[in-house]
Amino acid sequence: MDTVDPKYKQAFIKKQACFSQLTDQEISELATLFVEKSIQPGETIVTQGDLVDSVFLIVDGTADVRYVSIKDNTIHTESVAQLGPEQAIGLSETGFYSLSGLRTATVVALTKMILLRLSVAAFHGFALSHSHVNAVMRKFSSNIT
Repeated sequence: MDTVDPKYKQAFIKKQACFSQLTDQEISELATLFVEKSIQPGETIVTQGDLVDSVFLIVDGTADVRYVSIKDNTIHTESVAQLGPEQAIGLSETGFYSLSGLRTATVVALTKMILLRLSVAAFHGFALSHSHVNAVMRKFSSNIT
């Protein structure tokens, strides 16, 4: 059962820079593709090196972003950021974050969290059914960079 109010979900999605140029109707339709997910403290949300198959919007809670590297044959894990409400995992101002298609860091919940998950496949289907969406996002991202 979803606990996030549909109107809040739509407003939250519209706040994301890469979606801000979509129409209200498109935002409403896109909101139906976001699935609510509850996460427990200590649970890994995404793992560095995995394929990017979805993005997450943080409704509530805090997560730690960790970068793992190997130096002198030793694995090093460094906390590089913390994310909280109204921030995103895998989504930047210009759109989907990873250029390689792989996760660039591991994200672990520090507290109980409520996330909204959008699968890349669902977004791709949405973009295909709205031919101008890719153009809008490309135009928007070129204005930022």
